[in-house]
Amino acid sequence: MIPDEAVEAAARVLCGVTADMWKDQPTRIKDKYRWEAIAALEAAAPHLMAAAWDEGLEVGLVSAVRIDSAPDANPYRKDPDA
Repeated sequence: MIPDEAVEAAARVLCGVTADMWKDQPTRIKDKYRWEAIAALEAAAPHLMAAAWDEGLEVGLVSAVRIDSAPDANPYRKDPDA
């Protein structure tokens, strides 16, 4: 399942508006871009997940070697509008 936050972020980009402008879009416009975003994200998800797995494995192996180090914070869990 694709998180609502991902769908909203992708839909806003597809619509080509800022976050403030997105809030003011009519529901029919938002829904159109949400469906397009879902289709694109579902097509990309297997590739993104495979890349994330590979990266996680590499980071995990490096972290296992550095026993005294704490795991790094997830760099992908950031405020998208920051």
